Amino acid sequence: MGSTFNPQILVDKLAKLNNSQQSIETLSHWCIFHMNKAKLVVETWERQFHCSPRERRLAFLYLANDILQNSRRKGAEFVAEFWRVLPEALRDVIRNGDDFGRNAALRLISIWDERKVFGSRGHILKEEFMGRQPENNGRQFSLKLRQSVGEMLDKIISDYEVIYGGQLDEDAVLTRCTDTISGLEKVVKEIDSGTNSGQLNGSGFGDELQGKHAALRECIEQLTALETSRAILVSHLREALQ
Repeated sequence: MGSTFNPQILVDKLAKLNNSQQSIETLSHWCIFHMNKAKLVVETWERQFHCSPRERRLAFLYLANDILQNSRRKGAEFVAEFWRVLPEALRDVIRNGDDFGRNAALRLISIWDERKVFGSRGHILKEEFMGRQPENNGRQFSLKLRQSVGEMLDKIISDYEVIYGGQLDEDAVLTRCTDTISGLEKVVKEIDSGTNSGQLNGSGFGDELQGKHAALRECIEQLTALETSRAILVSHLREALQ
């Protein structure tokens, strides 16, 4: 990533957040740009949510929704982190908010369940806040069983799409990483040669080293995201086999 994440910058941005689409999408894009710091982003989001006046907390839920919806194909980092904190935040808005906020929060829960944002876990939220559906006969039980199997398949398919159909091509990232390392080795040799001959161009080599370092760091971040997505897929496959 091009810039360093600073939690205080996010605190300042959250203080200016409102319910407008532009405000939410702009900050969502900024958070997704710092996806490699998802844990810090969500921890800051949670802290500021509970510090904010109640009338501003719905905007925080809208922001979380936008981040979740638009980051899923890039990796599951935000899904995992928001799953830890959203139930309590939703409980706060639904129990203590006005009718508009309560209905908006319930609508978000339905959307997450329908779109399998949290996989099969989304149904847990729906059952907690919207109530369980009665199951009075074998037909209803059979229907729920089929839905459960379908949810698991959807979850696994979604995991495969993130890894193999997403924006990150692992082979391309590995190739770029290898090329960058080769380039770094070449620069180091040129520096050694220039030092020995007394013809070292420090400024030029410094800029080149900085560029190679930034490219290598980006490759490492992308490979880490792919590794995380693959671990989630393996976990879901094991869950399906149990």
